Amino acid sequence: MRYRASQTLVFSHAGDALLSCNFLTKNVFECAPDLVAFLGDLSDWAALDEIAAAMEGMTADEVRETVEQLVGVSAIVEEGSGLAAKEAEFLTSWKWSLPAAMMHFCVQDPDRMSLEESQELQRGKLEQGNAPVLFSRNDPLTGLVRLPPSRDGNELIELMARRRTVRAAAQPSITLAQLADCLFAGMGITGETDNGVVTLPLGMTPSGGARNPYEAYVYAVNVEGLAPGFYHYSAADHDLAPIRTDLRPRPSELVGGQDWADEMPCMILLCASLGRTMWKYEDANAYRVVMIEAGHIGQNIMLAATQHGLTACPTAALSHSLIRDCLGMHRLNDAPIYALTLCVPGIEPPMVTRGAIG
Repeated sequence: MRYRASQTLVFSHAGDALLSCNFLTKNVFECAPDLVAFLGDLSDWAALDEIAAAMEGMTADEVRETVEQLVGVSAIVEEGSGLAAKEAEFLTSWKWSLPAAMMHFCVQDPDRMSLEESQELQRGKLEQGNAPVLFSRNDPLTGLVRLPPSRDGNELIELMARRRTVRAAAQPSITLAQLADCLFAGMGITGETDNGVVTLPLGMTPSGGARNPYEAYVYAVNVEGLAPGFYHYSAADHDLAPIRTDLRPRPSELVGGQDWADEMPCMILLCASLGRTMWKYEDANAYRVVMIEAGHIGQNIMLAATQHGLTACPTAALSHSLIRDCLGMHRLNDAPIYALTLCVPGIEPPMVTRGAIG
């Protein structure tokens, strides 16, 4: 078996200590200067006996134990391992910068805190000082311009004003027609255009460079006319295709343990195919554009839900690995980004326990 230093390590000082992080695995470990030098010399694949020759004064068993420990923290990689394959895919497919990669991979499958823990943290911050004001007002002495009222007789604005996130279901199901309209509002393709190089889809929301990086998936729990399970939504054809999987997690398991999700009859999962955008834009700023696009899609879904008398509850607190397993999503540059549940809104308890918070 051969080994080499991981090619996805970054280093940072923390006081007097030097820390290293493998951003593909999120493993963080303290890194002494001699270990940095050792990793620097292990840039090519090497067998254990070759590594032992460079580690003078250590027995074969000590070398083997050290190598196993370094593999355990992802400091070095074993040839043929899953991490080796993941690194190889990253090195050939990731077109954006190292900081963008660190941001993207280090937020996958984040640690969660409960609602109670979050509230306790906020109380502690309040004890240390006032909370920030969440909106700004103009100084009335600076020449205010009063604007005409926007809600009077404006049906679109009134629809937007009715939108609320309610994490309680009044009914156990929704209809297939309601789901269809929400999917089409967020993802529907309404035409195409030609930029002189390629033909591009035109959708219901703006997309950076019209690269259309998102796919929508549905986890149907109780949708009238739809068997329970996972589905892929084809925006081009406006249809659903079942995904073959034996996995049937509770909806809360897909969104970091947020137990309110288990009441919901349906969940829409927005997953980005980053390679579509990378193909045109190698500037890492395009990563930010892809994240923004999820908000455009989500807002359209929420407004369509409101029009149907539903509530769409958005969350970015995702269990990324489980979602990937359920959807059969194996490419490194494909990632779950956003989720929205759909239901007829019920009465939400004032102190409902909502589970994990990212």
